Amino acid sequence: MNRIDNELLLDLSRRLIQLVTFDPPGNELPAAQLVASVLADFGIDSELQSIGDNRANVVARIKGNGNRPALIFSAHLDTISVNEADWSVPPFGALVKDGRLYGRGATDMKAALAAMVVAGIAVKQSNEPLQGDLILAFSAAENSSCLGARHMLDSGILDGSGALLVSEPTSLDVFIAEKGALWLQATAKGEYGHNAFSENRTGDRGSAILRMAEFLCRVRDLKVESPVHPLLGSPTVNVGLIQGGISWPLIAPQCTASIDIRTVPGLTADDVIAQFRTIAGPHVSIDLVDVKPPVDTPAEHPFVDLCVASVVAERGAQPLVTGVSYYSDAAVLAPALNVPMVIIGPGEVGKSGSVDEYVELDKLEASARIFADIALRYLA
Repeated sequence: MNRIDNELLLDLSRRLIQLVTFDPPGNELPAAQLVASVLADFGIDSELQSIGDNRANVVARIKGNGNRPALIFSAHLDTISVNEADWSVPPFGALVKDGRLYGRGATDMKAALAAMVVAGIAVKQSNEPLQGDLILAFSAAENSSCLGARHMLDSGILDGSGALLVSEPTSLDVFIAEKGALWLQATAKGEYGHNAFSENRTGDRGSAILRMAEFLCRVRDLKVESPVHPLLGSPTVNVGLIQGGISWPLIAPQCTASIDIRTVPGLTADDVIAQFRTIAGPHVSIDLVDVKPPVDTPAEHPFVDLCVASVVAERGAQPLVTGVSYYSDAAVLAPALNVPMVIIGPGEVGKSGSVDEYVELDKLEASARIFADIALRYLA
């Protein structure tokens, strides 16, 4: 694909990085408006979908003749937060240095989003007759349980799609499976009292915090029973947040723990919840907060073959075809739309949300060519 505007690609990547879109609170609307404005400059209309105060998705459709289902390009506008004191470069300066673009979102995933925008423009300008639509679906609130993607589904704007390409970080390898994320909240109940008058209390002393601590020791030793996936391996468990108690002298009446379980195909939310309830004990309850299912596209699927062929054509070598432990908007979109999912992105795996986050410019430019080539192979 030789129509990629690399100057536009870098400029848009930098302008997106310069916008602060931490989720929470999000504030993705200016980024969505920027993308819409750039698309409009090239005759591509888009729709802003409000999902809350100063928050919006942006969705555009490059029309085909309707003989084939649409292809979705998926990326998100939000990022995680940043501690600027830890960085050696300004996190919103979008500094270009030694072949890299630095800044929050450079890897995850504003530069990749820009590559999809520019690839979409290239497809539009190619004047190739498209057999189906190319949908540019850029979401807000991916970090907030994929709320933007859920809104897209509810709106029906993605109906009629046949495949999903996500540009989360892969180092330009081809990821065809991702773990799911199951979020549970454990709540321990205690017996409120004052430590000064607790001489007769024994064991956990009626403290919700101690009861939670005992439960979490059992969580530490829990091996979630699950099939072992050939690309994703086994589930993992993390206790990410604990809250409880009132003050130093008061026996805690309640304590909560937020638990993240990365799931694999074949393991249901009900299976996991049942295993946690088995070890909960009499004072701890387990509640489901959110579930994002794992996604698994068969390696032999024609869409996988097509994506691999595009990477080979650009890179001259066979990419690694594998799975990844993070989740993406595909967790919401792919099952609901019943479409195959492939992830290809220029960002480095493991650099999402890192200090001095960056994307390599040669991979960024290559990704835009790959995205455009995939679209034309699938739609033209």
